[in-house]
Amino acid sequence: MSSLSNPTDPHCQPLQTDWQNPQAAPGMHTVEGQHLNIGIGVFRRGQHSEVPQQPQGEEVATVLEGMFLVEAAGERYELSPGEGIIIPPNEPRRWTCQSERGALYRVITRLDQLPPVEESVS
Repeated sequence: MSSLSNPTDPHCQPLQTDWQNPQAAPGMHTVEGQHLNIGIGVFRRGQHSEVPQQPQGEEVATVLEGMFLVEAAGERYELSPGEGIIIPPNEPRRWTCQSERGALYRVITRLDQLPPVEESVS
């Protein structure tokens, strides 16, 4: 049996969310692995997600729906559907929904859980 069809496999967890449903409740729906956090967040106007500086990894995110103000690494960006951003590790970040409804897809590395880098022998 492949890991894709095995719900008990810790390396393959489905992300349980119906973010496209207009009645979906706001909140982050995440799947956490040893090295990555992957999630889809549903927001209403004015709601925000804020991550202060901490052992936070690189974040790759895209706006699925709505408009967001992103404050990260000392800069501000306004993103609309289909636009994305890469936020460097160890930078504070704040996402604020500027539309009636918004949805984000986010992938964040977990720096505190990364294995040590093996040095190559020359």
